[in-house]
Amino acid sequence: MTLHQKDGDDYAGGTRRPTAVAHAQHDIAPGVVLILGGSSTLGLAAGRALLAAGHPVALTTRNAEGTGRILAALAPGEAGIPDGGTDFSGNRPDLFSNRPDLSNGGADRCRVCRHTGHAPYAVLPVESAESLPDRCADALGTPPRHMLDFMHGRFETLVAAAHVHDIDRWAIDDIALRARCLRAVSRAMLAERAGRCVFVSSTAAAMAAHGQGYYAAAKAAGEALYRSAGLELASRGVTTCSLRLGWVDAGRGADFIRGNDAPYRDGTAHAVPTPHTATQLADGVPTGRLVTVDEVVGTLMFLLSGAATSLNATHITLDGGFTAGKPRAGTPRTGSGTRRTG
Repeated sequence: MTLHQKDGDDYAGGTRRPTAVAHAQHDIAPGVVLILGGSSTLGLAAGRALLAAGHPVALTTRNAEGTGRILAALAPGEAGIPDGGTDFSGNRPDLFSNRPDLSNGGADRCRVCRHTGHAPYAVLPVESAESLPDRCADALGTPPRHMLDFMHGRFETLVAAAHVHDIDRWAIDDIALRARCLRAVSRAMLAERAGRCVFVSSTAAAMAAHGQGYYAAAKAAGEALYRSAGLELASRGVTTCSLRLGWVDAGRGADFIRGNDAPYRDGTAHAVPTPHTATQLADGVPTGRLVTVDEVVGTLMFLLSGAATSLNATHITLDGGFTAGKPRAGTPRTGSGTRRTG
């Protein structure tokens, strides 16, 4: 596992699947929803909810492992996915401007799947950001009408401890790639004069913590990009919003709770947190519990809806009040002595 793999593709608990729930019906305009970081726990949960609501979905991935996780999680008969046959229209190397690299197990190939009586979904590699709208249209009939952005890396270390080459890679993977995707997708939305883009951020963007400087900087940069896009494009029908998440028992949050995130850090003692239980972490949240995956998905469904259009060029926080005040005595802290953000 490499240092810079995305959360959507390197999450070790791929066998744990999101819980399917009946989300409130929201007035989401018809059209394809593009999910960046689609093989992450939250990306899969959002994909399932959107498919169940009848929206075609395109989920991005970085490698064959992520593709397999998506196909397994969205298989017919899984919770929230109707039973029935699956029609694979096959691997589609013709959807790419460059010939696919078959040495990586087919990560550059597109998969288009349709469940009987259900909305179709496509699995797309994310690296060719500029062609994402065209590939989405080729696979599902139209360019994206909505976008959910879950992409983030796991590069976490003290600012002064990072290797210069890792910093360069981080900037490319966690900032430049997001900017390229947002640029390409928003331009396609401008052509239709309609679009909604939601960035899944973190309370780390607002609260400093030892070892989270690069992660927080990437989240802050993402918020700045989405905020500016909403400011510049809203008059032409394209709006944006960022959702800051606190503690969620999913993805990197789940790894931290279980003390399993050391492989994603620099391996030095000061960078590895002390494992905490969900109960201990919940003691630091005013609501007394962590944010659930269902709450995240429900909030995102609302943010994609027409009722949330005026939540534009801004951010909202979903953390149970975790960042509203100073930590109480006994609140779990990292091994470095600083309260860690979600």
